[in-house]
Amino acid sequence: MEVPDDWPYADEPTVCAACGSDDDRYVTVESLGLVWGAAMDGGLAPTAVGDYSGTLRLRCCHDCWTEAGIDALDEVRTLVDPDARATGGHSFALDDERVAAAARLDAERVAVGDLRSLDYRSDPEREHVRSQDEAVEAVLDAWFDRG
Repeated sequence: MEVPDDWPYADEPTVCAACGSDDDRYVTVESLGLVWGAAMDGGLAPTAVGDYSGTLRLRCCHDCWTEAGIDALDEVRTLVDPDARATGGHSFALDDERVAAAARLDAERVAVGDLRSLDYRSDPEREHVRSQDEAVEAVLDAWFDRG
């Protein structure tokens, strides 16, 4: 599926999403969900994703992976902390380490890995996804406001 032209993401993850290095020693992450791009510098807000779902692909040099803590994103699909209790009226809590790692990334150096249309879903299912996107956006906004 074709990525919309107005999205901020790269065609391919060719450099470190954190520092821009093209070092030969790097890790590729392909599991982070599309809506979590909102935690990145310049990333797309969850409510701007529209009728799509998918994942992001990013490359991270060895130094940023280990020293800048980007390794917190190793094999994660979500920035939600499954063990934390939500507070402040939010339906879920964020994992501070994961969000901080994602915030170090430049969305223009991250690519869309997997993109699917929600057209095949019923209207109630799409509304549910949009509602979740709004909740993600609200909780990310609150996380960055407190930081």
